[in-house]
Amino acid sequence: MKIDKNFLNVLNSNSEKSSPQKILNDSITSLFKGKLAYVCSFGTESAIILHMISKIDKNIPIILLNTNFLFDETITYRDYLLKKFKLTNYIEAVPDEEDLKQKDSNDKLWKENPDLCCNLRKVLPLQKKLKFYDAWISGRKSYQEGERKKIKVFENLNNKIVVNPLANSNKVFVDQYFRKNKIKRHPLFEKGYLSIGCVHCTVKALNSSDPRSGRWSNKTKTECGIHYNLDK
Repeated sequence: MKIDKNFLNVLNSNSEKSSPQKILNDSITSLFKGKLAYVCSFGTESAIILHMISKIDKNIPIILLNTNFLFDETITYRDYLLKKFKLTNYIEAVPDEEDLKQKDSNDKLWKENPDLCCNLRKVLPLQKKLKFYDAWISGRKSYQEGERKKIKVFENLNNKIVVNPLANSNKVFVDQYFRKNKIKRHPLFEKGYLSIGCVHCTVKALNSSDPRSGRWSNKTKTECGIHYNLDK
């Protein structure tokens, strides 16, 4: 899909004052109808977008990048959310067995080369799934700081449009949404895990004002790579 820069600018300009629900509704029902998926981690805040999607179209593809290293609590939470919102099009993206056999046969790559581990277990599996779509939904938010601080609602990444409906939302909005809609939080959230990825690379948040401070602690790494330009 060739993405026109002006088209992207217009989308962002039109969404400046739009609510996350309207951004999702427009994306699902008209802008990218039939060509859009939600790449969902089933982490601490994923339920918000899942709930919004369920009010629009329960058959939107929901893709989980199952690295085989997810917390048991994440799998339990996944099952709870899919059932609660009656979502019917769940898809798993899993690592290629041959890739793992050649490059991570002892399941220790996360320790030796975390970037390559993420590439094998998340980036490559996602790229295979995204071949069928023109756009995908991400749960990133600017208040999560780091590389996410300047994200826009609509972005061009690897010739796909990424929709970030919560880009301009804040923590107050997130917390109120869970309370208002009576949605359970991730089982690890109350234990201090504010952002949750794989078992080996996730600890409790080291700084409560930085939700992602528990990801890849003691490393310069801050992202898994699915939000990076593959040409760089």
